[in-house]
Amino acid sequence: MFNVVKAFGSIFSTQGYNTANNMLIKNYVNTNFHYFNEEAVVDESIYPNQTGRVRFQGSWWPARCDRQITLTPGDTVYVIGVDSITLLVSLAPAD
Repeated sequence: MFNVVKAFGSIFSTQGYNTANNMLIKNYVNTNFHYFNEEAVVDESIYPNQTGRVRFQGSWWPARCDRQITLTPGDTVYVIGVDSITLLVSLAPAD
């Protein structure tokens, strides 16, 4: 039987495992998310310290930018991380 939580759990988890000693490590950014530095387009304004919305990979996602700037609809942003199901975005790709 198909297990949705098992199949998609790693995408939305904010925890990771240290493979050296199998210790659970709390991560702010999910290292299992494979879409870093990919473009998204702002759909709903993202204000400082607030969540807005972006169009990414064919669907809408909640998004946040940790800089003190306002991103407006139509702005192209880059996914630099994920916190739960909220994409962390920036105006420039992560190094």
